[in-house]
Amino acid sequence: MDWQTNIRASVWRVVVLCLVVFGTANPADAQSTGCVAGTPAPDLAELRAHLDGAARPATMHKPAAEACLDCHGDAGKLIGMVKPPQAPPEDGCASAPSRPPFLGSFVNADFPGTIHGQLGCTTCHGGDPAASDMAAHADMKDANDSCTLCHADHVARFETSLHKTLGGMAHALTLRSGEDNFAALDHAWENDCASCHADCGDCHLSLPEAVGGGLIRGHDVMARAPMEDSCALCHGSRAGGEYLGHFEGLEPDIHFEKGMHCLDCHKNDLHGDGTHYDTRWQVADRAQCTDCHKLDLEAAIPIHDVDHADLACQVCHAQPYQNCFDCHTGEEDGKFFRRAGSKELLLKLGRNTDPDYPYGIVTLRNNPVARESFAYLGAGLLPEFDAHPTWKTAAPHNIRRITPQNAACKNCHADPTLFLSPQDLDPNGAAANAGSILTKD
Repeated sequence: MDWQTNIRASVWRVVVLCLVVFGTANPADAQSTGCVAGTPAPDLAELRAHLDGAARPATMHKPAAEACLDCHGDAGKLIGMVKPPQAPPEDGCASAPSRPPFLGSFVNADFPGTIHGQLGCTTCHGGDPAASDMAAHADMKDANDSCTLCHADHVARFETSLHKTLGGMAHALTLRSGEDNFAALDHAWENDCASCHADCGDCHLSLPEAVGGGLIRGHDVMARAPMEDSCALCHGSRAGGEYLGHFEGLEPDIHFEKGMHCLDCHKNDLHGDGTHYDTRWQVADRAQCTDCHKLDLEAAIPIHDVDHADLACQVCHAQPYQNCFDCHTGEEDGKFFRRAGSKELLLKLGRNTDPDYPYGIVTLRNNPVARESFAYLGAGLLPEFDAHPTWKTAAPHNIRRITPQNAACKNCHADPTLFLSPQDLDPNGAAANAGSILTKD
């Protein structure tokens, strides 16, 4: 196929999408709702002839129900064919749901009639729809690459988001390793850190790859990521588990009880805004308690006075949250592993460690990186380890209106165990942790 034919096929593909989604053959008419603009409007008679004739793009020549669904729509076949995905490590950050493995490949019978189903499986996935066996999977492509066909703006912005770039993780690691040593950590980065990044399908279609992947609801493409089957899986060991109340003896976040989804607060920090950020604290328009809770409207509450203005909201309203310590990586039987030395539910208060956070007294969470976390790759790979604290500013997601520490003034002011102290610090930990301790000036 020459370049002119390729361009023509692409134009027709866009036109078909606009017809399916927006009921118009003119992509420009659909610009405001997300269809790709910039292609000319064809004559409707020519369009009908094209859709009924042999010139239809090859990737759309066979409906999914006539090929792919012969296997992917047959639960009986899939049960005998699909192997369980590899479970995430128990000491990792992600948590995998328990469900029959075949569901990860099962496509609902009504999918071909949906907006995305009418595109045909091979439009997004490639492969050979004429094959009747596993040969159909030859020459498949990453379906995420097809999202830009209709959602170009979202995809372009997402490329710079922290969910895509893992910029926050890379920044924190580089601070401790230095630029020169970061390359030496590539093996750990690729086998561990980089396995957590998200693509379109990880939120809108499938379980995240970090927990093994697989379709969530029979290939339903969800405009809003399902919180418990998406967000809370990758962030399961901390924010997700806290928000949903998965930790024994602790209540779920009050916002969850009121029916709020993660995306009700986290908007600009999800798809990105075209800016590269080093940390989540830098994100423009990031979610803040005061977006909804205007303190000037709550002046009748004594603790919301000027004497407490330097306290982050979580200081009074968070419950104990997950802290991980002394994480180590390595290989066993040729496979990469990461293990935390210990985990503990704690609530610790101390000095803010992030200049982009507007409070002085905050909740602190221990980051599990240790001085010897990557010792198996070589000695001295974290030369700047002491310069950066592991007890760092945190924003726990287990908020309650009334907590033990705010039920009475003495519960906070007379309880030294709430505050990070020298006794809480690992003697082999980062020297900078001393700066997180709240002392009287």
